[in-house]
Amino acid sequence: MTTASEYVEAIRVQQRAVRHATSLPLLVNALAMVYLTYLEAATFGMLFPKILVPAVTYGVLLAVMLVQRRLIGVGVGNDRYGVLALALLALLFVPFGFGAVFLVGPVFFLGVGLGVLGWRAETAWLWGPGLALMAVSPLVSLGTLDNHAALLGGGVGGMVICTVGLLVLGVLAFVRERRLAQVAPA
Repeated sequence: MTTASEYVEAIRVQQRAVRHATSLPLLVNALAMVYLTYLEAATFGMLFPKILVPAVTYGVLLAVMLVQRRLIGVGVGNDRYGVLALALLALLFVPFGFGAVFLVGPVFFLGVGLGVLGWRAETAWLWGPGLALMAVSPLVSLGTLDNHAALLGGGVGGMVICTVGLLVLGVLAFVRERRLAQVAPA
């Protein structure tokens, strides 16, 4: 026999699984990482197209969740993707915001977004990769990986590793959510 709090928690987990509240942020961020990795390799550090990627990423995530709500009737939940997108866009217009993007890189702010989502959802599936992105991004943007980890392929190699990691975690989270969505709470 389960208690009421255990039952409510099981319903919450199942509802998050049906919404793909873990896999979709990971996969959308992985697509953003593919684009940022391409830009890092092709533009040799030019900042302009990169600085908008975090805000656009969470705007796209909000749009995907809204389309999902229209198609299958499962709501966006209380994850606040739109607020996150606006906060990341506003960062560019506050004092030192543009400089922060220059120093720590746009991948850092993708990690901040995942960290916030993981903290709100209380799941390491999101905040763990967020912390990893926040750790790697300054190393890439400041050239540290180019200088000290050339065997990884420098900054681009570090970004490729992070991108593949996000893709793998996103697929694993999707499979896990499909399994959890099919189990009825006891």
